[in-house]
Amino acid sequence: MSNFYREYLEPMLRKTANVMENTPHMQDIVNGTMPMEKFRFQIVQNYQYLMDYLRTWSTALAKCEDYEQMSDLLVIINDIYAGINYHRNYWGSYVGVTPEEMDAVIEAEGKRSYTAFQSMIAHTGTLAELVCAVFPCGIMYTYFGEDLLPLCKLPEDNIFHQWIAYYATDRYKKEAANKEAMINKYCANKTEREIAKLLEITADACNYEILQWTELYGKMKTWPLEEIFPKKFTTYRE
Repeated sequence: MSNFYREYLEPMLRKTANVMENTPHMQDIVNGTMPMEKFRFQIVQNYQYLMDYLRTWSTALAKCEDYEQMSDLLVIINDIYAGINYHRNYWGSYVGVTPEEMDAVIEAEGKRSYTAFQSMIAHTGTLAELVCAVFPCGIMYTYFGEDLLPLCKLPEDNIFHQWIAYYATDRYKKEAANKEAMINKYCANKTEREIAKLLEITADACNYEILQWTELYGKMKTWPLEEIFPKKFTTYRE
């Protein structure tokens, strides 16, 4: 079986990760100079993203042709769901946000645009196209663990050290390996035209990732007229 990830995607993702690692926002995390307000913004917005990310992966179940494909997807869906709970409880408590408050956050324009792109591919594309749209998010954070943890001189109990260290854990690496195996399975034996489309989708996702760190997190950018949003519907009881 060909290794689509190693041959085509890894160079793109490594280059993207390098740009993200050198943003002021990421360097503030590595050096421990990140204002807590910004880090809290990152955590709550990423939680909203992860909820949509899970919905996108779940959409793929409708495209499965057999039991094996469903089994592959359910492994990843379960991993993402566990990650959401970790984010919701562990990181939420670290930055002083309750699960209810995290649910009540309005998803910013940058996150909404990214997840809308992923959802569009999920609904209109093939399984191969879907995994290319969502794959960069899952794999590039392992690069951050590899590249940045050795450079982080903060104490191990420091919140920013722990954030980086999470992406170097065996658990997270295993989750990334599951996604890599899926990429290689669903993207094998494609024509040049199909490969070009898959790489375009991946390039879209990579650029969205960069925009998260330069525009969304770095500038805490939400919506032009944020004040017209009502209180989040999750705050109301049925």
